[in-house]
Amino acid sequence: MITEILLENFLFMSKASLTFSSGLNVITGETGAGKSILLEAVKLLLGKKARSGLVMPGQTTARIQAEFDITKLPELGTFLEESGFHNEEDPQILSVTRTFKEEGNGRVLVNGILTTAAFLKQLGPYLTEIHGQNEHQTLLEPEIQRNLLDRTGSAIHKQNLVALQSSYAQRQKLQQKLQELESRQQHSAARINELQAVLQDLTAINLSAPEEEEELKEELKKLSHAEQILSSLQAAVALLTGSEENSGATTQVFKSSENLKRISQYDKAIDGLYQRVNGAYYELKALESDIEELADSTGLDPEKLYHIQSRLSDISRISRKHATDFAGLFVLRDRVNEELSELFAPDSTRDKLKKELEAVEKQFNQLIEDISSERTSLAKKLNLLVSAEMADLGFNSAQFTVLLASCSPGTHGAENIEFCVSLNPGSPGGSLRKIASGGELSRVALAIKKVLARSDALPTLVFDEIDAGIGGKTAESVAASLRALGNEKQVLLVTHLHQIAKEGDYHFTVTKKVVDGLTSVSINRVDGNDRIEEIARMLGRTDTEGMNFARNLLQQN
Repeated sequence: MITEILLENFLFMSKASLTFSSGLNVITGETGAGKSILLEAVKLLLGKKARSGLVMPGQTTARIQAEFDITKLPELGTFLEESGFHNEEDPQILSVTRTFKEEGNGRVLVNGILTTAAFLKQLGPYLTEIHGQNEHQTLLEPEIQRNLLDRTGSAIHKQNLVALQSSYAQRQKLQQKLQELESRQQHSAARINELQAVLQDLTAINLSAPEEEEELKEELKKLSHAEQILSSLQAAVALLTGSEENSGATTQVFKSSENLKRISQYDKAIDGLYQRVNGAYYELKALESDIEELADSTGLDPEKLYHIQSRLSDISRISRKHATDFAGLFVLRDRVNEELSELFAPDSTRDKLKKELEAVEKQFNQLIEDISSERTSLAKKLNLLVSAEMADLGFNSAQFTVLLASCSPGTHGAENIEFCVSLNPGSPGGSLRKIASGGELSRVALAIKKVLARSDALPTLVFDEIDAGIGGKTAESVAASLRALGNEKQVLLVTHLHQIAKEGDYHFTVTKKVVDGLTSVSINRVDGNDRIEEIARMLGRTDTEGMNFARNLLQQN
C-alpha cells in the first residue's frame, strides 16, 4: 500500500509530505481547489506520460516521490529482484521518484535506480487501480469486462488462461506448417525438379569445407608471385653464402667471430662479444639452410595455378547464381536436402505434424472447456455478489448479470463477456453501456470493485469523485460501502460529500490561495476541530449549529 507521498514544486503545490494508512483515506476541498493534483501525482508515479506544465510557475524542477509497503506482495518482490530493482536495505519497501523539468526531460528512479516511465507501468498493476470518470468508461469495454470476470477466478483458472495463449500460438504455428507442407506437396513435382537442379549445381562443385575458398585464395596469391618469390629467395641465399669474388654475410660474420675468439681469453667483455657474434654466425647458417630449402620447394607451376583459378571461378559463379557467399552454399545444401526429404517422404512428415497438432488441439480444447466452465460458474457468483452490493448502494431490486455469448475459440476463450444490468423493478434491463448513466456507472463500478477486493491481492484503490450525481440515502449507502471496502483494502478517495468524508480513517483537505496573482495549493491532514470545520464547510453550515452537527456526525463513527 501507499505509505507516503512527497510533492515539491508540483503543479501549484510548493511542498507537501503526506502519510497514508490502511483503510479509507478521504481528500476534500472546495471545488477548483486542486484535489486532482494528488491523483495526477499518483498516475505519474504509476507510469503516466509526463506533459508540459507540471513544474510550479517560477520554479525550474518538480519532484514527486512515493513509498509503498510491499510486505504482502511477494510476486512484486520477486519481479523487482529479477529486474534488478529490489531494495537491498529494506526489501519490503518500494520507493518511486519522478522529477520534471521546465525544459528538457526529467528522471525516473525505482529504489534509487534510474529507469523509465514504461517500467513504472509494469509496476502499476501490482500496486493500485485508479477509478475516475475516464476509468469508469473503460468498464464498458468487453475486453475489460472479460478481464474483471477472470480476476475473480482461482489460481488454476488464471494459469489456464496463460496456458491457453501458449496453446493457441502453438496450434496456429502447426496449422500453418501443415498447410504449407500440403501446399508444397501439390506442386511437389515441379519443386523437386527445382531443388534437384540446385543440388546438382552444389554436387558438381564438390563442396568440401567452408574454409576452402580462403585457403585457395592464399595459394593463388603465392603461385601468382612464384617467380618473384623464387628470385628474392635465391638472392637472399647468395648474399648470405657469397661467391668466389665476394664473401657472403655468413663468411664475414665467421671471420669476425674468429678474430674475437683469439683475444677472448684476455677480457670477459670481449668473450661476451665473441659469444654473441659466434651465435649470430650459427643463426645465419641456419637461415641459409631454411631459405635455400624454401627456394628449392618454390617453383613455377602453371598447371596448379590454372586449376586454382578455375576452382575459384566455379565457386564465384555458383555463389552468384544462388545469391549467397561460399559459406551460404553449405547452408543452402542442407536446406535443399531437408526439403527434398520432406517431399520424398510426405506421408511421414505430414503424419508427424498431424499427430503434434492433434495433441495440441486436444490440450487447447480441454483448456477452452475448463475456462468456459469456470467462467459460467464465476458469472453466477458475480451475478449474486454484485447484485447484493448494488442493492446496498441504493439500487432497489437491481439485478446484475454477466452474459456469456459463444464465439469462435481464440486466445481468450470461446465466449464474449458482457455486463448487463436491470436497475429498476420491472425493467427488462440490458447492456451496462446502454443502461447506466454516469452516476449509476460509478456505483456499479464500486460494487464490482468491492467484490473484486475479496479475490485479488491488489492493495490500493484510488477513487476520483465516485460520488458524482448522488446524494441523500444513496450517498449514505455509498459511504457505508466504501467504509467496508476500506476494511479490506487501502482506499484513497476524492469526495464532495460529507456523508462519505465522515467515514474516513484519515482526512486530508486541499486549499488554494492566490497571492499577488500567484496561485498556490496546499494539502494537509486534518484532525479534531480542523476536521469538524471541514465537515461543517461541506455541509454548508459553518455556524455554531453546523459545527455541532458536524461534531455529532464524526462521533457516530
